[in-house]
Amino acid sequence: MLTDFLRRIILGKKEGFSFTAYKKGLVDFEKIEDDIGLYIHIPFCQTICPYCPYNKTIYNQEKAGEYKEALLKELILYKNLLGNKKISSVYIGGGTPTLLIKELGEVIGFLNTDYGFHGDIGIELYPSQVNEDLVSQLKELGIELVSLGVQTFNNEKLKFLGRNYEEKDLDRALTLLTQANFKCVDVDLMTNLPGQSWEELEYDLRKVYSYPIDQLSVYPLIVFPMTGLGRVIEKRGLSRFSELEERKILKLIDDISAQYGYKSSSVWTYGKSDGIRYTSVTRESFLGIGAGASSLFDCYFYLNTFDVDEYIKVLNRGRLPINLVNRMNEREKMIFWLFWRFYEGVIDEERFRFLFNREARKEFRLLFGALRFLGMSKSQEGKIILTDWGRFAYHFIEKQYSLHYLNKLWQAAREEAWIREIVL
Repeated sequence: MLTDFLRRIILGKKEGFSFTAYKKGLVDFEKIEDDIGLYIHIPFCQTICPYCPYNKTIYNQEKAGEYKEALLKELILYKNLLGNKKISSVYIGGGTPTLLIKELGEVIGFLNTDYGFHGDIGIELYPSQVNEDLVSQLKELGIELVSLGVQTFNNEKLKFLGRNYEEKDLDRALTLLTQANFKCVDVDLMTNLPGQSWEELEYDLRKVYSYPIDQLSVYPLIVFPMTGLGRVIEKRGLSRFSELEERKILKLIDDISAQYGYKSSSVWTYGKSDGIRYTSVTRESFLGIGAGASSLFDCYFYLNTFDVDEYIKVLNRGRLPINLVNRMNEREKMIFWLFWRFYEGVIDEERFRFLFNREARKEFRLLFGALRFLGMSKSQEGKIILTDWGRFAYHFIEKQYSLHYLNKLWQAAREEAWIREIVL
């Protein structure tokens, strides 16, 4: 497969990436940066969307209370490890995080008092949850970055995706959010939905831009094998756009975004040039708390157990809920960093030099030579910038990464609370 080929050619690595069971001493927490982002995962949902690969479970009020207490215990454990190091930003995802809005008030309050946190807080919103009371609660908690999971305005497609709202509900939610003076209102849209037409796609884009949003995150529906959605699509005989047609979709998004004054800020996001971005996945380092959350710093990438009951149980014993750990060598650290900078569409050569004390072009001569030869990148003022063709190539590779790495990792983590080892 493509991911194996790229691993062998670019990294010179024949074997896969190994994740091993966490044990005390495996992670050097002193390597955590002085300023690091925090991700909080809330896995609870009222219903389960059939396409969603993320860690989630049906909401239960009693369990939610236990989960909140576990989050606080995990934060206490990390506070002891961090010392005087600071949390620079907080992103809350799920699941449907606002199902625990009251409990999150306690968590944010703890971050403010015990961590001295005063930075930006972002949160994902489910459209039918948005009302005037929720907006007031978000403001009171100091949450100023919001991301609304619209997916599409087409009622038929929303029903297929298992989303329990209609276009009129989206209109109400978008009106409330864009009039509430948040620092950033981001909207998530999906493309290449089963049976979607070009006209329906264009309608979604123009509809969302009819509101004064700050950012659009628009990405293709990735059919993770572990969700079973692929079998449903096949059974119903639904068609989807081809890979080459997805390149035309990217061009359509570029063109329509430009008409409304938005430009690409990464492969799958568009914003105003002077706007604040809503972004959680492209941080150079972050800690993740909650069941299924992942963390990245120095040479460590690890994830917590996905099992909510086990997550609560292990924290009640005073232990970190880390399940699996990947320790990267220096070259792997560099390529992991480059992977997410490619998502942003720009490689800052000076930043690479500062982080790794190496020259990016020399260290990955074959990679950057091929990108330049194929017209996928250009150089400008010390930066390597992806062209439209290069953005499409990344778009394709990101999907392969999701299907062949994340799908295997997340499926295993969903099936088994504590894993000895997995090789990707």
